[in-house]
Amino acid sequence: MLKRAALVISILFSMLSMASASIYSEASSYDPMSAASYYGSFYDVFSNPAALPCLETETGNLSLSLMLSDDWDAGAMAGERMPLLQQQDWDIRASFIARNIALSAFFGTEFARTGADPVYDIYSTLRIQVDVAYAFPHISFGARVTGGNRMIRSERTVDSFTDIFANAWFSPFKRDAGSEFFDLGIGALVYYSVFSAGVYIGELMTLSEDGGDIYMGWDAIGRSTTLSAAITAPRFLASDDLRFFRPRASFSITDLSGHGSTVVWAVEARLQFLPDADLSFAISYTETDHQFFRYRPENGYVSFFVKGGAAGFSGTIGVVFRADDGSRFSPVIGFSYIS
Repeated sequence: MLKRAALVISILFSMLSMASASIYSEASSYDPMSAASYYGSFYDVFSNPAALPCLETETGNLSLSLMLSDDWDAGAMAGERMPLLQQQDWDIRASFIARNIALSAFFGTEFARTGADPVYDIYSTLRIQVDVAYAFPHISFGARVTGGNRMIRSERTVDSFTDIFANAWFSPFKRDAGSEFFDLGIGALVYYSVFSAGVYIGELMTLSEDGGDIYMGWDAIGRSTTLSAAITAPRFLASDDLRFFRPRASFSITDLSGHGSTVVWAVEARLQFLPDADLSFAISYTETDHQFFRYRPENGYVSFFVKGGAAGFSGTIGVVFRADDGSRFSPVIGFSYIS
């Protein structure tokens, strides 16, 4: 226990010294295996802190994960010197988990193509997050405090594989003025039998637009509110045997401010081979600036992810693409370990 705590603390200090992270990659926000109404896995906590005390199995004290993604424009790839480096994100997360509290730090690097080939703005962001939660029978409540800042290296030429690492890890960054952020969020989760519903308000309190004061307003609350409902097959059969085929489905809506909501329909099929070994296939449809009862594929994205895990290790591969013409697509690959 003490060794693991010391390891996490050393990781956090190394993150601070490197100051290297993107808050969330664009592709990860379309993960079909994440929803504010899901629970059972530690990784559900990142969608809703209220899921923290609702784990289906005993989990360890340390979680580490890495995710790589990019956002490719198929029409812009021909003739470029770095066609596979367009809007690339490296996201690394470390979490220290106790019974009702989790401390997490996120770091990585984002390469944003400026339009010139092959010139990039390289962003580096650090985020620290604390989640606390408590559960009663069939209901749990959680809160989250998160904050950090971002640094930048502007208009850097990256035209080789070695340039990627040199610019990400071995070059000085400058402070990105006005990039500081702070949020206080709250969540709740209700679950009974096969049904669950969750709500998460990500910006109950946040920094004002000028970054000077803590702000609390209905506009921030509305735009950061997510409502979600899910149906999940029980983990075990009536005979107490592990259920081999375990499906679940969810519907979520984010942003109730009236300025354009984001809706997500997701379906997942999980094959449970052993209590700690499974394989999942998930697909989702996400539509931004949604108008009810009107299908708008020009604002839609389809995601397909496959995730397999055993003995604390797991790997994920996926792809996100535009629903109307597939002209933009994002490959995703991730690894995680919890012990």
